[in-house]
Amino acid sequence: MGRHPGADVADLVLQLEIDDPAPAYIQLERRVRLAIADGTLQPGDRLPSVRQLAGKLGLAPNTVGRAYAELAREGVIVAKAGGGSEVAPRESLDRSALARSRQDRLRMLARQAAVRGLALGFEPNEIIGAVGAELASRGHPVAALAGVRTPLGPDEEPLLSTRNRLRGTVASIRVGDVLAEVSIKLGDGSIMVAAITRSSLERLSLAEGSAVTGYVKATEIVLGPGRT
Repeated sequence: MGRHPGADVADLVLQLEIDDPAPAYIQLERRVRLAIADGTLQPGDRLPSVRQLAGKLGLAPNTVGRAYAELAREGVIVAKAGGGSEVAPRESLDRSALARSRQDRLRMLARQAAVRGLALGFEPNEIIGAVGAELASRGHPVAALAGVRTPLGPDEEPLLSTRNRLRGTVASIRVGDVLAEVSIKLGDGSIMVAAITRSSLERLSLAEGSAVTGYVKATEIVLGPGRT
């Protein structure tokens, strides 16, 4: 006898993602495969009927039926006598194919983080550092990311000592292929030089005469918009 998760499956597994461009039936196929691959769904677990799932998700029954038909063709689910479907027996499941589906999903998530992070103007190390910090906050630190710094956030600025905050105006900018050298004239007339990436220069909209604030973090200086 298999389990009968019923509503739990519909609510937790068989959902649609609004920002996923894939058709609804493809999303449903993918979510069933992933749920089986990670053990959320077990062999013998019953799936909602086509009409039940279509009603819950606001889809046409033909859309759900198309997803179920493809999963059945692949041997992922089997039809039950008297109606309905359930996850196929363990011996008939293609575990390697399901594992590949799970890896494909992970790559898609990584691709989305990379594309959106770069589109927002963040550096690759900043994106990697943010993902590492998120994992660490959930108790899964990544040792390889120990030296990757995350960008200074607005919540961090008040925590920095005022003696580590330097204000001035941009005296000159020298731009290279990858890095930009920013010379900052401080209030006491001294000059501080900071090296930042070209994309950071564009993101901060720095130009000669611009007000700028430099936050000194140990041996690192993090630039941010300033005021005169």
